[in-house]
Amino acid sequence: MGIKRLASTLGLSIATVSRALNDHPEVSMQTRERVKAAAKAIAYSPNQSGRSLRKGRHNTVGLMLPPKGSPQHHNWDPFHTLAEGIQARIASEDLELVLFQSSDPADELSRLKRVVERRLVDGIILAGTLRRDPRLDYISEQDFPFVTWGRSLSGGEHSWVDFDFEVGIAQEIGQLIAIGHRRIALVTPNNDAMEGHLMRHGYRAAMRRHKVSVQKEYLGRDEVSERGGHREMTRLLALDAPPTAVIFQSDCMAVGAYGCMQSLGQKPGVDMAIFGGVLTGELAQYLTPTLSGFSVNLRPLGECLAEALLGHMAGQTANLTGINAHQLWPLDILHGESDGTAPA
Repeated sequence: MGIKRLASTLGLSIATVSRALNDHPEVSMQTRERVKAAAKAIAYSPNQSGRSLRKGRHNTVGLMLPPKGSPQHHNWDPFHTLAEGIQARIASEDLELVLFQSSDPADELSRLKRVVERRLVDGIILAGTLRRDPRLDYISEQDFPFVTWGRSLSGGEHSWVDFDFEVGIAQEIGQLIAIGHRRIALVTPNNDAMEGHLMRHGYRAAMRRHKVSVQKEYLGRDEVSERGGHREMTRLLALDAPPTAVIFQSDCMAVGAYGCMQSLGQKPGVDMAIFGGVLTGELAQYLTPTLSGFSVNLRPLGECLAEALLGHMAGQTANLTGINAHQLWPLDILHGESDGTAPA
């Protein structure tokens, strides 16, 4: 049954029924309740496209994923779980989630401009932030609600939720030093990803705090992939004084390092301590030895991002239910067998 027949059944005008369904103050409470009860009884659902045109809204939230082939997009699992959390939160507001992804970084800004200028969604969450991010410089100048998964030097003051990389790295380095490691390497993405900058900053600060010198050759950068991890481990093992422990940004890089060591007759976790960084999925527990790394629950993080964005969409300051405009998300260390051995 359409709104015309619903109005006819109630003996009301179409305009009155429409206003009642949208809680218009010009319609009495008694009439609103009567219309809603009748609509519920016949499972009436308003035409969403018509409502969007009238309200100037689409009742959708966008999530812009990193471009295919970029370091941040190597593994889809974390974004899938994050999207589940976002969808779970916005569903209570009768909103839907739309995903956007570009084929390469060069097209990403153009796509964002199309989304914003055509108002294809009511608000957007941007992932995979860079230290200098042209997307944020652009969108911060628009009258458009957005939040980011990750920090950046771009975009001025804006709301973000990000992993607490500095604290997480400091905790792992403290544990490695406590069992005797001093030659500790760090391998991060080879692009301008903000997470790489934060991990290197946390690494340097922690090493200084423990009065351990930072060797330039122990700071490696490569693509976030098994291939990148294999290349970096090959380079590190060829040094005159190889590190006794290596911290990787991601578990996929650690997998490549495992393969490199095993091809040379060395054992991860025995001949060298390996820390897998941010763990995605269940991969870590099926490696031999089991891989240590940062365990994160991305579903509630997605809900947090959605909460912040809803605040901006409502014209607030992203402070609903105590969610701050800037929030650091804790990284918990999941202890496996790969990083608990003292150096030989």
